[in-house]
Amino acid sequence: MTNNAQHSPESPSDRKDTRAARHRSRYWLYLLVAVVVIAALVFFGWLPRHSINKKVQARANREKNALPIMQVVTAEEAATPEELTLPATVVPVSTTHVYARSTGYLKSLNVDIGDKVHRGQLLAAIEVPELDATVQQQRSLLQVSKDALSTARSQLALQQATYNRVHVLVQHGVLSQQDDDVALAALKTAVSGVQAAENNVNSAAAGLEHWTVLASYEQVRSPIDGVVTARNVEVGSLISVGGAGQGVTPNVTAIASQTGGPPTGGAQGGGLFQITDTHQLRTFVSVPEQDAVNIQTGQEANLTFSEFPGQQFNGKIIRSTESLSQQTRTLLLEVRIVDPQHRLRPGMFASVQLHFDARNRGILVSGDSVIPRAQGQFVAVVDNGVVHLQNVRVGRDLGTQVYVTSGLKNGDQVIVNPTSSVQEGAHVQAQSAPKGQEK
Repeated sequence: MTNNAQHSPESPSDRKDTRAARHRSRYWLYLLVAVVVIAALVFFGWLPRHSINKKVQARANREKNALPIMQVVTAEEAATPEELTLPATVVPVSTTHVYARSTGYLKSLNVDIGDKVHRGQLLAAIEVPELDATVQQQRSLLQVSKDALSTARSQLALQQATYNRVHVLVQHGVLSQQDDDVALAALKTAVSGVQAAENNVNSAAAGLEHWTVLASYEQVRSPIDGVVTARNVEVGSLISVGGAGQGVTPNVTAIASQTGGPPTGGAQGGGLFQITDTHQLRTFVSVPEQDAVNIQTGQEANLTFSEFPGQQFNGKIIRSTESLSQQTRTLLLEVRIVDPQHRLRPGMFASVQLHFDARNRGILVSGDSVIPRAQGQFVAVVDNGVVHLQNVRVGRDLGTQVYVTSGLKNGDQVIVNPTSSVQEGAHVQAQSAPKGQEK
């Protein structure tokens, strides 16, 4: 009874207050959890960004205070052989223009373009009737002179025998001295007649030889071994002394115009044929003045052709002009080409490579390393992290590289591509340029 009295049932108002208190405690719990979650999200999101910003700022400060990095190369004197490539054109060693030495009409044509001929071979024949008639006339005159000489010698033999008989009779007193004188005079006349007849024979023989030589010019023959590279006549063409007749149209352009030979057109006075010896070829190259001192007669050369990729032909410098052209300041060289397989032809374009020692020509540096200024040309050199502008003298320009003849020494650290920030006394950090970028 006592326990029941002490634990009396709660009133409705008490239950309501309990529920309200319970709701308030849950609200504050949820609010606290939300605040904790938001704070955690803010903290963990801000902290990495703050760390990154701090690192970026530190890096920026380091880069701001760090020395600029400059790529440098070590200057060294050029010691490797240098190659000089020059353009050239292949030409034959021997090219002959064949001209006519008789005037007449072309009777026969025995060769054409591309035919191989040998020395003395008949190329064409010219018909000259009046010349042939003159030769025949001279031959007849020679025969007449020979007949007259034979008669004169017979007469001399008769007069010699007569004089011998008369002279004996005069000695024996049979005939007078007058008869002896008459016989002796007749003998001397016969001797003179023989001499005159011999002179006539010699004259007729010389005349026949002269006209025979002229008649031999009716046969046009090759003066050398080679190939016919031009023909400017046709059968029936009028040929004049010195070349083809008027109105003849050449059927090929002369190749030898590149060698300085005369033109072979079809006009009167032009050449009948052009013969080229293709077994021996050569080319001419013009060496610039700064390289001429390194070139010597007898030096080897290499030739390349676009028609033969990857192949080299050997050559040799056989002569030079030994003087520079005042117009071009170049030295003209003749290079004899070795082509045992006869693959090259006249007129082909060639690249000639000449190799020579480039020592004592200076220090080879990149062309971008040279700084042009009003006071002269300079090169930026790094010494113990300090930039020094060296006044230099530039020699030959190879395009991407130049020779420095004075102002640099072996071992200098040269800045490859100096910028506007490179000034005298500037502190920099030197770094070796990557291989292949130092030029």
